[in-house]
Amino acid sequence: MDIRNIIILIAFFANLFLGLFIYFRGRNNKSSIAYSLATWAVAFWAISMILYRAAFDIGDSLFWCRVLYISAPLIPYAFLRFSYIFPSGKFDISKTKRFLFTIPVLGIIFLVIYSDFIIKDVIFNSGEEKGIVFGPLYSLYIIYFSIYFIWPLWNLFKKYRPSTGILRMQLRYMLIGILISIVFGTLFNLFLPTIGYFELNWAGQVSTLVMILLIAYAILKYRLMDIRMVVKRSTIFSLIVIAITAIYAMSAYLVSWVIFGGIYTFQTQIITGLIVALLVAIGFRPLYEWLKRTTDTFLFKGEYLPQELMADISDVVSRTLELETVIDVLKNKIIKALRIKKIEIIILEDEEANISITRGDFLMTSKKKKALKKIVDYFKKQRDVLVLEELKRKHEENIESDKIHSLIERIEDLKTSLIVPLMVKNKLVGLFLLSAKRSGDMFTNEDIKTLETIASQAGIAIENSRLYEEMKDFSKTLQKEVDSQTKELKDANIRLQQLDSAKSEFISLASHQLRTPLSIIKGYVSMIIEGTWGKITDKQKEQLNKVYSSNERLIRLVEDLLTVSRIESGRLEFKWELISLGDMIESVVQEFSQVAIKKNLYLKFIKPEKELSKIKIDSLKIRQVVQNLVDNALHYTKEGGITINLKERKNNLVFSIKDTGIGIPEKEQAVLFEKFSRGREVGKMHTEGVGLGLYLGAKMVIAHKGKIWVESEGKGKGSTFYFELPIKRKR
Repeated sequence: MDIRNIIILIAFFANLFLGLFIYFRGRNNKSSIAYSLATWAVAFWAISMILYRAAFDIGDSLFWCRVLYISAPLIPYAFLRFSYIFPSGKFDISKTKRFLFTIPVLGIIFLVIYSDFIIKDVIFNSGEEKGIVFGPLYSLYIIYFSIYFIWPLWNLFKKYRPSTGILRMQLRYMLIGILISIVFGTLFNLFLPTIGYFELNWAGQVSTLVMILLIAYAILKYRLMDIRMVVKRSTIFSLIVIAITAIYAMSAYLVSWVIFGGIYTFQTQIITGLIVALLVAIGFRPLYEWLKRTTDTFLFKGEYLPQELMADISDVVSRTLELETVIDVLKNKIIKALRIKKIEIIILEDEEANISITRGDFLMTSKKKKALKKIVDYFKKQRDVLVLEELKRKHEENIESDKIHSLIERIEDLKTSLIVPLMVKNKLVGLFLLSAKRSGDMFTNEDIKTLETIASQAGIAIENSRLYEEMKDFSKTLQKEVDSQTKELKDANIRLQQLDSAKSEFISLASHQLRTPLSIIKGYVSMIIEGTWGKITDKQKEQLNKVYSSNERLIRLVEDLLTVSRIESGRLEFKWELISLGDMIESVVQEFSQVAIKKNLYLKFIKPEKELSKIKIDSLKIRQVVQNLVDNALHYTKEGGITINLKERKNNLVFSIKDTGIGIPEKEQAVLFEKFSRGREVGKMHTEGVGLGLYLGAKMVIAHKGKIWVESEGKGKGSTFYFELPIKRKR
């Protein structure tokens, strides 16, 4: 074997084992599988070139030449598939389009195998590389490559332009590596042979090593496809490459001597190759498993299982409302699993004022408080986890340099390496501040995803614990007030308060206890549907989607019950802001437009002819009122549609929504806005409601010093709901 074939062999094994790394570390990720197939296509192309160059007669050379020109078209096709699936893991195009761009590949392969239109013959030149005689359709072969290489590059470039952060870095190195390999590959193996120059037709395969090095760099530096410490493992895998190569060579030698008596012909080489390849294929998996156990022992000793960590934490936090216990469990479990030096859990008592507390030995100084304010401001606008190492890298590459420099300084002031936000319904309730790992390793994508999942559970658990403490404090305050009354009133009042408090406390505590397990159910069902723990059947997926939808309804019910509890205990908070009510209504109409279309109903908002005054309200709560009224109208209207109006009348804004639905009898209108009240016909059409929507809506409007009412001529004649809000809010 000459030196050129040895270099190509190195390129073959490099591509083969890069594909194996990516596949076995991300077999549940379609992006990883697609990229593995692309690297294996390159490996097939490389080994085909070795066999073509090693063939010593015209017949064998022509056969391997055809194999070489069959393997090459698979490379751009594989990269095209990859470009449509990275990084989301889902195809961006339909199955029909995928089938259509497969047809040209099959056509090219057919022409190469069964005709002389692309490859006619092979010519032996003494002391030089073999020459190839191309057929009349070789230009079609060139056109195919030109289109199928430009196409995936363009797809990846389109994803690169709007991308930011780590994804942008990953795409940059992938584009550079793939582009260099394409340029040299097409130059040496496609265009130069067309003018009769074959001396460098082996260099295209070797150029793929540039792509391998850049992808390995992106893997190590930017967590590409989440293949952790791949460079470290490659050292041990290199020994396996050498072992397999040696075993292959020795087996081939022994088989050829034992079976064929040392006679070398094309047929004996093919049979020998197939026998040895079968032996290697059978032995590879046990060899890989042994290697995996060995490398795990030496390189990944003590590595945690994310599912077990999340299960342990969720089991504890779902069973306690004691804030100290929740925080202690979180800190101990995360420190032990991730092998970090330290974690601080910051709890925001008042997000607007940035008043922060912590449980632990975190020493709050003015410098740290200033840094926390900056971090809290950042998470109000963005939800991305802050990784110090990645921010420094961006700063070095002049990406949003000034903004990132400020964040780096604040994170260093806090003496932390990773910050994860704790969110509950888009509200920031706390932060995880993690120090560096004891081993000095970087945080992987798996680490960050696990922490984000834990953070969502922790946010709910901490919020529940705080609400529980507030409820206990409120009970104490209420008791003091009751004690100041006369004994006669005190006895009567105590009894009434106990009954009411017991009811509210039951609803609130029950709701709080339900929140965490429901969120955990939601998370796990979502992960099962997405295939995190393996592929599921379509029938299983259908049933799991039903479970997910039912769980969502329960979560909404729990939120409604909590809102009722807050209203009745006087703990409902409002965030006042000056907005255009018309713009908000238009946004809600757009949100429900697809629902109306599916039910063949019209949904229209008649905009005021002149601009109305802006109004100071809590936009989220009034939006909830509008959403509930629109949702009800769509639920209880079978044909026709809904018309919405907004008018300004005597320093008030009057909203109305008129439907052509089932109507409301007069006797039911009087109790419609009471808690758990539902009309008789309503209950028949929509069995899942509990009668809290209109009650909550009425409470929200009344809290804004407004009023709400309904008008209907009776059953089957539709109804019109109104609410009126003062433009200038009375204090």
